[in-house]
Amino acid sequence: MAGPLAGIRVVDFTWAQQGPYATVMLSDMGAEIIKIEKLSGDMGRNAVPSRDTPLPAPYFVAHDRGKRSVTVDIRTARGREIVLRLVAGADVAVSNMRPGVMEKLGLGYGEMKAVNPRLVYACASAYGPVGDKAGLPGFDIVGQALGGIMSKTGMEGNPPIPAGAAIADQVGAIYLCAGVLAGLVQAARTGEGLQVDVSLYGSQVALQSWEITQEAMLGLVSGRGGTGHPLISPRSAWGSYTTADGALVIGGVNGERFTRLCEVMGTEWMAERWATDADRAEHIPEIVATLQEHFREHPTAYWLAEFERLDIIGAPVQSYTDIIADPQARANGYITQLAHPVLGTVNIAGCPIEFGREPVVPQGPPPELGEHTERYLEELGYSWDEITELRELHVI
Repeated sequence: MAGPLAGIRVVDFTWAQQGPYATVMLSDMGAEIIKIEKLSGDMGRNAVPSRDTPLPAPYFVAHDRGKRSVTVDIRTARGREIVLRLVAGADVAVSNMRPGVMEKLGLGYGEMKAVNPRLVYACASAYGPVGDKAGLPGFDIVGQALGGIMSKTGMEGNPPIPAGAAIADQVGAIYLCAGVLAGLVQAARTGEGLQVDVSLYGSQVALQSWEITQEAMLGLVSGRGGTGHPLISPRSAWGSYTTADGALVIGGVNGERFTRLCEVMGTEWMAERWATDADRAEHIPEIVATLQEHFREHPTAYWLAEFERLDIIGAPVQSYTDIIADPQARANGYITQLAHPVLGTVNIAGCPIEFGREPVVPQGPPPELGEHTERYLEELGYSWDEITELRELHVI
């Protein structure tokens, strides 16, 4: 079925990850994404290269599937003219260049609003659009460092460490997508668009809204997360545990669930000795050590079956290999397949949102560089002679 954003046109000036994944999400919802690339292409096309990496690189497949590619040198007057003509008929423009760059190119919100008052103009940055550091560049690890998540990840006494995935870029992309959707609602209601700004820094702060608000309100500094959560684990058995063949997590084991957990573990004496959550909170190190000792006695599947039988909240710690093979992930489209003319049918991470209880089907593979340039120039009224001239002048 057509996505809820069918008919929405997005002119996409993004590159790398934070911006491109936001527009992938819009594509998954049905929007038409026109990716504006420099003549040499987005750096993501060859990101993290190695001798064994196929082209297009998985990085580019993940962040640019389902889009159209138009190559334009936006530094030139005629290139600027092309994109402004595209913007005039679009609903959204998205950029993740550092603040000020689009303005220097004559493609700021003022210029775009002049040709399209309904336009939603969305910008992603590292530090935010205002303030002394607004113009500084940044990648994912900068967002993780600024936003504090690195200070909470890992064990006490160890150096700060980033997450094992580009969570700042991805979270920033999700918030950027949310801002665009809000802008589209306003444009539909009032006929006027607006400017939307999202940053790596701000998105990471928002990602930890409870944890940061707790310290801001109470002035109490929490420790590192370790194998659990810095605010929950010191007073609860919440966390990860090693089993006979892997690892699992438990959470929400207060009250009656703790009693049932003790029955499964054969440690009823803990539930009798520490009958309330407050009692248990004072003896968490001993409780956790006892649980860990018993978890090693059986494989993960044994414990999960017991958890399901007694409604104890837990899950296996899955590898990417586990996720790719997981029927639950397949059923919901979290892992899906994408047909590519060169790579064949490949497994990819899909859209986490479903509409009508049906998994979203990606709109297609990532585009070849400049694959749709002539198509859109023709649509804008350029003749083949003009297109040939623009190509000879290296504008497209």
